Amino acid sequence: MNTLLIGDIHPDAKSLLTEKVVVQQINNEEFTTFPSSPDIEAIVLRTFTLCKKKELDKFSHLKYIISCSVGVDNLDLEEIKRRKIELIHVPGTNANSVAEHTLYLILSLLREDRNGSFFELKGKTVGIIGFGAIGKIVAQKLNGFECSVIAFDVIPQDEKILKDLHVTMKTFEEVLQESDVVTVHVPLLPQTRGLLNEKAFLLMKKGCFFVNTSRAEIVYEEALVKNIDKFRGVGLDVYSDWLVRKLEERVLFTPHVAAKGEDSFRMQCVKPVEIFLSKIRKEEE
Repeated sequence: MNTLLIGDIHPDAKSLLTEKVVVQQINNEEFTTFPSSPDIEAIVLRTFTLCKKKELDKFSHLKYIISCSVGVDNLDLEEIKRRKIELIHVPGTNANSVAEHTLYLILSLLREDRNGSFFELKGKTVGIIGFGAIGKIVAQKLNGFECSVIAFDVIPQDEKILKDLHVTMKTFEEVLQESDVVTVHVPLLPQTRGLLNEKAFLLMKKGCFFVNTSRAEIVYEEALVKNIDKFRGVGLDVYSDWLVRKLEERVLFTPHVAAKGEDSFRMQCVKPVEIFLSKIRKEEE
């Protein structure tokens, strides 16, 4: 099967691909001049944005899009579905890496020396906004710290899982009001864009800690700047250049690396490629 690889993926995933299919690789910039290619039946990508009809028009016989990333906001899902192209996507493969990075940010903020003192996590209330795969792993990792964990999600949760993780579900407003530490783990959707806005920040405790490792657009950054004095510490892995210029000395920034652990990167690339190869193997049988 003729396959186009846009950008770089983990070497192990690329090796699997090249062993089984004919692969042509280009970088993101080269796509703009890439000619129409009716012989391409599969596209493998990581972060490249494939959201325009004219881009998909280049591939009249495209059967598969293999996304080696957990997010799919770089893809036009409706157009892909309309064209009956199968999207192979394995969410959750970066969950542990993001959860560990979240704990790194939380502990770094609490341990930051302010006038000779710092905080411990023991006895604190940690509020998790978004209780999907990442949120659950964060809760699991917090169990050994002797803190209370509360969470909010629009999706009903399994009571047994909540009991096992020692988590109490609350409303969005309650989580913000009651938490000493607020950490965000929601996908970027129309409903979540700007979720952490002026109203949300006003609900939070004075002197609390705030961490975001999800998407920059979840936070209304102008409101964060306006309310920055409310927080004892803020840790962000996702943000705009504008926010860095505004708060460079007051926020712990990491350069969007939460999901980029070596193990996580490999899983994000190898898993969808393995699924793709198993599907074409069945087609050939």
